[in-house]
Amino acid sequence: MRFFHFEKLDSTNAYLLRFEEQERVDTVVSASEQVAGKGMADNTWESAPGQNLTFSMGVDMSFMKAADQFTLSQAVPLALLDVLDTVLLREPSMAMPDAQLSVKWPNDLYYGDRKLCGILINSTIHGDAMGVSVVGIGLNVNQTQFRDWPSHPISLKEILGHEVALQPLLERLVNAVQHRVAMLRMEEGADRIGYEYLNRLYRYRQWARYEVKGEPVRMCITGIDPFGRLMTVDEHTREGVYDIKEIRFL
Repeated sequence: MRFFHFEKLDSTNAYLLRFEEQERVDTVVSASEQVAGKGMADNTWESAPGQNLTFSMGVDMSFMKAADQFTLSQAVPLALLDVLDTVLLREPSMAMPDAQLSVKWPNDLYYGDRKLCGILINSTIHGDAMGVSVVGIGLNVNQTQFRDWPSHPISLKEILGHEVALQPLLERLVNAVQHRVAMLRMEEGADRIGYEYLNRLYRYRQWARYEVKGEPVRMCITGIDPFGRLMTVDEHTREGVYDIKEIRFL
C-alpha cells in the first residue's frame, strides 16, 4: 500500500482519479485540508484543517460484476465500523450512553442521530464488470465546532472526550477496508456483508418521517434492493423504492 499525504488538496478523490486507473490500486491519498471536498449528491464536506481524516484509497474491484457494485457501498461502512466499534467499546461514551453507531443509507456513518462520517465512491465500469474504485472517506475525529447541518455532525473527540491520533487510526481504517473487500471475493461473502449491513442500517424496521416529492411521509425501511435502492412501506401499506435523490430523511 502506498501512502501520499498533502497539507492541502482540492479533494483526495479528485487527486487520485487523476492517476492512471491501475496506478490507483493500493494507493492512499490523504490531506490535512480539502478545499473542494465533496459528499453525496454534490454536497460539500466541511472539515477543519488538520483535525479530521479525509482520505481516498484505490481498490481493485475487477472481480465483481457491475450489477453488484452496491455491495462495495455496504462493505466500506462496515469496515469502518469494525474499527470504530472497538474504539468506542474500549472507551464508552458517558455523554450519550444509549447512542449507537449505524449506517445511514446509502453509506454514511451515524452516532445516534448525528453524522460521524461520509463516504463517496467513484467506480470505473468496463462492460459488465467493475474496474478500480476510488473510495473517499471523511471522518470527523477531533473537530468540535461545526455548522449546524441538517445531519448535526459529531466527532470522535466529542463522543470520547479526548483527541484521537490521526495516523494510527488512518492505517487501521485502510486495513479494515482491505479486509472487507477481500471478503467479497469469498463464496457467500457478499451475502454475509449484505446481512450485516441491514443489521447496522439506521432506522431499519423503524417508523420515521421522510420527505418524498416535497411532502412529509411516515414510513418504515424494509430493505435494500439489488441496485442499492431504499425499500419502504408507508402507513397505508404502500411499498416504495427510492434512489438517493428521491427521498430525504427528516
